[in-house]
Amino acid sequence: MRIILLALLLATTSLAITPDSALAVGSAEYQEFEQQVNAHAADLNLQNQEWRSRLKQGIDEVKNNRQLLAKRLSNKQSQLASLNKQLANLSEQKKLLTHDYQLAVDDMELVRGAYQKALNSLSQQWQHSPTQLVDQQRRDSIDAAKAHPGFPSLTMLNALIMYAIDDIQMTGKVSKAQAEISFKNGSVSQQELKVIGGLMAISATESPHFIVFTDRLPLAISPDNSKISEQVSAWIDNKTQLLPLDLSQGRMLPSLASEQGLADWVKRGGEVLWPILILAALGVTIALWRAVVLFYWRPLTTLTEGDANKSDLPLIKQQLLQSIRVPAAVVLANSIVAGASVEAMDQRLKQLMLQQMMKFEFGLGFIALLAAMAPMLGLLGTVSGMIETFQSLTEFGNSDPKLLSQGISKALITTQAGLLVALPLLLLHYPLKRRAQSLSLNMEQQSALLLALNIERGGEHDSR
Repeated sequence: MRIILLALLLATTSLAITPDSALAVGSAEYQEFEQQVNAHAADLNLQNQEWRSRLKQGIDEVKNNRQLLAKRLSNKQSQLASLNKQLANLSEQKKLLTHDYQLAVDDMELVRGAYQKALNSLSQQWQHSPTQLVDQQRRDSIDAAKAHPGFPSLTMLNALIMYAIDDIQMTGKVSKAQAEISFKNGSVSQQELKVIGGLMAISATESPHFIVFTDRLPLAISPDNSKISEQVSAWIDNKTQLLPLDLSQGRMLPSLASEQGLADWVKRGGEVLWPILILAALGVTIALWRAVVLFYWRPLTTLTEGDANKSDLPLIKQQLLQSIRVPAAVVLANSIVAGASVEAMDQRLKQLMLQQMMKFEFGLGFIALLAAMAPMLGLLGTVSGMIETFQSLTEFGNSDPKLLSQGISKALITTQAGLLVALPLLLLHYPLKRRAQSLSLNMEQQSALLLALNIERGGEHDSR
């Protein structure tokens, strides 16, 4: 269309420029040129139609591709949504499986803990049970079970169950066994034993012994009571049906056989026990010293109101100076000064009485202090012992009850020692305190009587 417009513009311009005479001459050329222009315009129109058809075809293809892409995108989005949903389901299943797995692990840990606890309990029971002498293979079995990592096999469990059933059956029987026994003198010999169920084991010899089970070899302990030995021997010889039984399974026999002395008690008390013993020695020494001194002194009985001679103060002073073992007499005699007034004598008496009262009370407060310190030191030893016990439990666990019981027993020894020291010191302190108060009261009474006699004489006296 642009070409056609350009051709028309050129034609119009040539007509305007060319004179009328030239129009006639160039009409043939113009027609020819017009035909060419029309032909060229027709070609351009045909090309334009072809271009439009191709453009429309391209647009249609683009629309089709867009629809296909939109459809594919929709399919992909639906697939993505499906995959996200599957992923969410899988995540939920994973959480459930993880939770179930954790529950299963916890249950397995509980089962493992219960199995280990039962195994330790069974091991301790069999370790101190007399029936181990009859069936010694079960110790190897339980040692193998304790050394086995993880859960035991079915064969191991069946073996442990069978040993437990056999142990239950043996508790109602009297069995015979052969075992190496250790004696107090250190000798070891093979002995024939009789096992009375799960209660105790005795040696079937002329002098029967009770068997105590230790970490090493069983130990033979002879009963101290001869009557018990005779009864055991008679039962072994089938002469009687009565048998003295040790229901503690040998646990009480070592304590009965070896009594603890004072040295063992002090050794078990630890380092805190020594200050308590030092306090005890110091307190008893001071208490005995003060008891001797206070009961050596006597109250004053010289001055009486009914005696007429007692109005002469110089004579009273001489009689007071002649008194022996009477501190109050010395105080009163020193207060009588020639020419002193009643007020001066009163002040002098107060001063001398305060000094003497301090002598009466000397050491008694320290005894009370020691009596109060002893239980506190005992409590300190108990707390220290309990701390050591819990540290041992932290390091070695609580599988052995003896560890806890021995630690507590050691910790309580200091408390026992503190109370044993405090009670006698308090009992000694009370009569000594009463004696000192009695002497002080007697001295105050006699001092008041002396002042009264001085007032009766007019407050003046001469020294002789």
